[in-house]
Amino acid sequence: MIWNRFLSAIVLLLLSAPVAAEQYTVGFLAFRGEAQAREQWSATLNGLNSATPGHQFAGRYLTQQQLDEALSAGQLDFVVTHPAHFMLSQSQKLNWLASYIDPYYGQARASVAGTLWVRASSPIVEPGQLRGQRVGAVHEQAFGGYLLVAEQLRRQGILPTDLDLRFSGYPVDALAYLLRDGALSAAMLPTCLLEDMQQEGLIELSNFRALMMQEDAHCVRSTPLYPGWSFAAVGVTDEQLLRATSRALLSLEYQQRPLWGAPIRLDEVEQLLKDWQLGPAAPVLPLQLLHQLVLRYWPFLVTLVIIALALLLHHYRVTLLLLRRTQERDKLHTLIQDKEQELAQARLRILMGEMATGLAHELNQPLSAIQAYAQAGELVSHTAQQQEAFGHIVAETERGAAIIRRFRQWATQPLPSAEPMDLAKVCRELVTRMQPRADALSVILSGRFSEGSLLSVRPAIEQILNNLLGNALNAHGRRVATSGRQGGYIKIQAHPEPGGWQLTIEDDAGGVDPGIIAALQHNLPAAHYHGMGIGLLVSHRLALRLNGRLTLENTDKGTRASLFIPEES
Repeated sequence: MIWNRFLSAIVLLLLSAPVAAEQYTVGFLAFRGEAQAREQWSATLNGLNSATPGHQFAGRYLTQQQLDEALSAGQLDFVVTHPAHFMLSQSQKLNWLASYIDPYYGQARASVAGTLWVRASSPIVEPGQLRGQRVGAVHEQAFGGYLLVAEQLRRQGILPTDLDLRFSGYPVDALAYLLRDGALSAAMLPTCLLEDMQQEGLIELSNFRALMMQEDAHCVRSTPLYPGWSFAAVGVTDEQLLRATSRALLSLEYQQRPLWGAPIRLDEVEQLLKDWQLGPAAPVLPLQLLHQLVLRYWPFLVTLVIIALALLLHHYRVTLLLLRRTQERDKLHTLIQDKEQELAQARLRILMGEMATGLAHELNQPLSAIQAYAQAGELVSHTAQQQEAFGHIVAETERGAAIIRRFRQWATQPLPSAEPMDLAKVCRELVTRMQPRADALSVILSGRFSEGSLLSVRPAIEQILNNLLGNALNAHGRRVATSGRQGGYIKIQAHPEPGGWQLTIEDDAGGVDPGIIAALQHNLPAAHYHGMGIGLLVSHRLALRLNGRLTLENTDKGTRASLFIPEES
């Protein structure tokens, strides 16, 4: 018994608890800013919340751009905006529920207009004097703040391109201040705006003067009256909610006057937008109208047909010529391919000859050394001396194998991809690696490098510089072996030049054979590289593959090698 009473009490409590009201967001076009819009539409929001207790309406006060973004993002359930914006937003599935009854005019059909203002002291008295003048408006799609006034100017032959138009954006009050302060020659403003601002103590209306004034106006206006604000649902499909909202709007009153009326037709607004190419696309012309156009403009159409036939004949002739040229091009292309294959085979034979000559030249030294060490090993009887000779043989054998590997890599493997690198850092690392060899020969190895980046193949750059520095150190070594004189210098420099980087390696080791310089300058085969090793040939070939150039010249004391690498190689 007690348990049944407890359950009954819980059920009564749940049934008597208030149901949470559903939340809906109404977006208001705040053309004068959020504070003014809150005050203007507070009666509408309060009336809706009072008349529909099961629903809760909250307002968002936005500029026209913000309102478009909120509509596209699906953040609004209802929207209150001017009729032009309503027509332009039909793609958002708007459902028009009511039209705003303006308090000044007491109706919805004729309640919005625009006024063209100048300063009272301005010499401008006719609209034609505005050509070339700075004229302000709030937004290119604003209804009373631009389109209505611009339409009246257009009917008088004054196009927007004739004016120095400046769109200031919302709030629209800023335009009045810009005009008052002389930043504008004229301003397109919604009708009654300056009257409202004077009542609020913001401006003095006597400082302004209107152009194209209309008669019998409650407020000073320059255009005819158009329909006013629209209250629309955004994608709402709940018929019960739509009916409840419409009933609540039509029953709202403020200071004993209705706030909203039944939706009205917007034919004149639609026609205005079409004239400004802002509205929906015009329907396809009927067949009768098309027939009338043909009868009226048949001479022009006949001329057009003749021109079209002439163009077709010309197109046919050009097509025949193009076909003939294509066939000739294909024959020439086949001939060029054959010649390229022959050239590639010739290059391959030259490359094989260079490799054979280079291998013979390079392998000659280790093979001769192996023979010498082997003969020496036969003559000596001491075990230590024989082991030393055999060690030299092994070292020379490895040297020969390394030469073969270098040739294989040079001839077969493609270059890696280009990558950005710090050229100064690469040069410093190379100097650090070469420093022990230079110290052993008492050679001063110095460098001077400019900071900067180069897009190239780093392994190729390192190989070239390593070969050039190695040749310079080898030259110093030969000088020590022949004359016994140690010391000297090797200088490496790197700095940017127009189109790339210039690297220079200079020594005082006595110079090189002029035949080697001639071989580099004329790109001669490897047989002409005597005494310098295959490293110089590889360096020269790598420089060419990087679209660069490597030159060698003798100085008063030694040799200067110059390497130019383009910015992107």
